[in-house]
Amino acid sequence: MKIAIDLTQIAADKTGVGIYAVNLVREICKLNSIPGKFHFFFFVQDNDDEFIPLLNEFANAGKNTILPIKSSIFRKMLPRFFFEQVILPRQCRKADIDLIFSTHYTIPYFTRIKRVVAFHDMTFYLFPKLHQGIKKLYFKTLIPLSTRKSSAIITVSESTKKDILSRFKRLDPDKMKVIHHGVVPFKEKQKDLDHTWEKVAGRFQLSERGYFLFVGTLEPRKNIIGIVEAFHQVRQTDELYKKYKLVIVGKKGWFYNEIFETVKKLQLEEVVIFTGYVSEEEKQALLLNAFLFVYPSFYEGFGIPILEAMAAGIPVITSNVSALPEVAGDSALLVNPYHWQEISTAMLRLLSDQAAYKKLAQKGLERAGKFSWEETAAKTLDLFEKLITNRNK
Repeated sequence: MKIAIDLTQIAADKTGVGIYAVNLVREICKLNSIPGKFHFFFFVQDNDDEFIPLLNEFANAGKNTILPIKSSIFRKMLPRFFFEQVILPRQCRKADIDLIFSTHYTIPYFTRIKRVVAFHDMTFYLFPKLHQGIKKLYFKTLIPLSTRKSSAIITVSESTKKDILSRFKRLDPDKMKVIHHGVVPFKEKQKDLDHTWEKVAGRFQLSERGYFLFVGTLEPRKNIIGIVEAFHQVRQTDELYKKYKLVIVGKKGWFYNEIFETVKKLQLEEVVIFTGYVSEEEKQALLLNAFLFVYPSFYEGFGIPILEAMAAGIPVITSNVSALPEVAGDSALLVNPYHWQEISTAMLRLLSDQAAYKKLAQKGLERAGKFSWEETAAKTLDLFEKLITNRNK
């Protein structure tokens, strides 16, 4: 069975969808290395310093063909669209591909090859004002075509499936397959990350359990302003709480200026730390040593960061909307993201109630243990096999 996996949409700095794609690729290569049932053709940008080494690692395990494309050309949106719609299907026809899988919303439209697409959320429809105009136009034009032309749609949560069906009322629910993300159980390698922690702590002047943590792209949907306002309120509550810092990990996305303006207005420049994009090891070290994790997003299709925080063994505060309650279960403090006072109340509870703090941290660890990238990969491969087998009958 020949399967083409298009990874060319994934940004060089991995967040959200990128984290999903990297872990999925790793696990499907592992699963395929023993029976070798599938022959994968990976289309990837030639400057991707995560995918290229990962795929080379599995080059001789199972059947894997790496097909790099020129990032100097195809990192740009319009050339990449040309690659997806013209070059990719042409190469797939030549290789006699059975199925094309896109990890990121859009697929080749003019081909008879079976196609599977992953939808991660519906933010382009539900929160259009929170996106840049060109991306909004691009995806709102092409996503409907993906729903019609795909043989199957992978959604990352029941919540996202519901949002898609609400928008595309003619879409057959049986065409959709919910496959949750997984999480890497990195707490077990905490000692291996001690050196990384020493370096990152020194760079940003952090102490163990001395900061609240957020991880995500700096964009309006993440509600970072709400976090800053809640943190400011906590600092006003008790002199003891002024020892804590707020660490915001993530690259600048769009419409982020108001975040920095809010920090300046509240005179928090010395205690709100913006790290920018960090490596996976640095992120894990920051998670393992944080006091708590706060993620009151206005909307998420899944919410990988809250699972990562739970896997690190720290308590989580997150939103009571979209897919976040589905992922968190009863293992996080759920708040209304539109009321920053609820966020500050949750922070204060974890600061003042040691028993509640420990209980939530333990429940989070147990919750994270229920999500596995291996299971994500196994369910994805099972879907591919069923689609190809049914075609051949």
